[in-house]
Amino acid sequence: MNRFTSHVVRTAVVITAIASGAVLVPGAAQAAPPDGWCGPTTVGQQWTEVSSAEVNPVLTHFEAVNVAPGTTGQQTRSLTVVNTVTTTFNGSTEISTSAGALFVKVAAKVGFTVQVNKSSTGTDATTVTWNFSSPGYYGLYEGTRAVSGSFVNFNCSAVTNPVTHSTAYLWWRSPGDIPYTTFGNKETGTVRCGDPDPAGTLRALAHLQLGC
Repeated sequence: MNRFTSHVVRTAVVITAIASGAVLVPGAAQAAPPDGWCGPTTVGQQWTEVSSAEVNPVLTHFEAVNVAPGTTGQQTRSLTVVNTVTTTFNGSTEISTSAGALFVKVAAKVGFTVQVNKSSTGTDATTVTWNFSSPGYYGLYEGTRAVSGSFVNFNCSAVTNPVTHSTAYLWWRSPGDIPYTTFGNKETGTVRCGDPDPAGTLRALAHLQLGC
């Protein structure tokens, strides 16, 4: 039987910027031109591709709890906000239709759901009710996987040869990569001094925060 069970009462979700344990997503280093048609009827059409994606576990809320012998049982705690972040698209916190479409592609690249229509997070604490069945020094935490990277735009353009006056239709890459940030679903849990936690995970970050 597990040493604890839980019931979480959420009052807000707060996400952060980049933390330790970053993972570069394979295949995200280069953005190839689109395979779609570029011709006289599509001149001016823009295509966006993800050029890079980095995933980081992020601790957003935390509270240390010392459960002494004889004091086990249900406790309600307010988790303190330890990190916050704003979802951004090309430096803007407004999630436009094009930003939402990009984040759908980011989700496909990293392999998990990310925010596609929430522009920013709040700064409220979160209340957690936890049932401790064993004494120990615990850390209650919430967190997520933050994603940051860049994207590029390709534009369907008509190029005329000045000698032959023939016209070719090509996808041209706009100069420079454009930054974005977003995040995945929230994770809630506990860690306890003396228990091992996998490196590069939210649990490991919470263990460091606990300071065993």
